Amino acid sequence: MDYSEAVKIYSQQLSETEFKRIQEFMLKQLGVKLNPIKIVMVNSRLIKRLKATGIYNFKEYLDYALSIQGKRDGELERMVDELTTHKTEFFREVEHFHFLRDIVLPEFVKGQNNLFQIWSAGCSTGEEAYTIAMLLNEFKLANPGFNYSIFASDVSNAVVVKAIRAIYSNRTVEEMDKRFLKRYFLVSRDNNEQKVRVVKELRDKVQFSVQNLVDNYPFQNNSLDVIFCRNTLIYFADSSKKKVVQKLTEKIKPGGYLFVGLSETISQYSTEIKQVSPSVYVKKQG
Repeated sequence: MDYSEAVKIYSQQLSETEFKRIQEFMLKQLGVKLNPIKIVMVNSRLIKRLKATGIYNFKEYLDYALSIQGKRDGELERMVDELTTHKTEFFREVEHFHFLRDIVLPEFVKGQNNLFQIWSAGCSTGEEAYTIAMLLNEFKLANPGFNYSIFASDVSNAVVVKAIRAIYSNRTVEEMDKRFLKRYFLVSRDNNEQKVRVVKELRDKVQFSVQNLVDNYPFQNNSLDVIFCRNTLIYFADSSKKKVVQKLTEKIKPGGYLFVGLSETISQYSTEIKQVSPSVYVKKQG
């Protein structure tokens, strides 16, 4: 790409019509509401796709990305990847993991249940799912009869691929308990890389998939003990949020738990759950 081409692409500005087109697609297909103030962010992120595709204006780019050909070529998926947020970290909102360890798991074992099943919905690049895996494996070491399955999903194929690879920069684990770091991570032999990777034993315990939360879920009703759906619902329109909460609740066993982000409240969206701790809800029994 020469200088004049670069200038032409980087000078492009989303029109209100083009932005509304993106808003309508994101709301209808993903349930995600893009506020008008997001136009600058969307403009910035999609400039990358203009550069990658060699398309010089947003109208032509959207005509392509939203077409059958764009879907077939994978450009629609790449556009969605750019427009969805993937902020996460190991042991983020640690209170939830303490509640899982101290309340949920002992309660589960006391009930003499067989297989503990948990879903990380909106797992991003996998840090949440692997944090759960570390805690469940620690619990299993102390309770040999305990066994578990972890499911994890995200709407973005790109971040799911990263999650499956499970390779992270050293800085993401700097504040982690050294015992966990030693047991569950491999350190790159190349000092220049500054990378760690989750051990295979733990990687094999997490089943990753691409899942749109407004679509049908691959779980039976009343089958999951816990769902983590944290800091994901905040991006949904209210109507979509209500539907998603109700669908998530259907999949949880009576007495099972739904975790959302600390800034989120969902009591207003379902009468089948009650709050038992900050942003932790239990599905009512009977």
